Amino acid sequence: MRILLATLALTLPLPGAAQTGINGPVGGAATSVHDNNGRIDRERDAGRLSRSDARRAKTENGITDDLAERYASDGRVTDAEQAEITNRNNAMQSILNAPARTGPKR
Repeated sequence: MRILLATLALTLPLPGAAQTGINGPVGGAATSVHDNNGRIDRERDAGRLSRSDARRAKTENGITDDLAERYASDGRVTDAEQAEITNRNNAMQSILNAPARTGPKR
């Protein structure tokens, strides 16, 4: 009986979160995207981002969010997919953490 149960347990598919070790939406990508959008708004309001730069940053952030949703749509996220989302979010954070440009406006 134990062998039957063990065999059955090994043959059942695991939920997506168990397969990838991810709890929630693609490693918290939804939270990061929301945080990034808020940060973009604050940087724009403070004058550290131009309107066009803020628009581009939000567009890029939206692409990251769309990718995260697409990757998670099948119920599992591969390590490569998770790494891509994480890298995109880290790149956005680096851009937002960079000092503001100085110099003449174009």
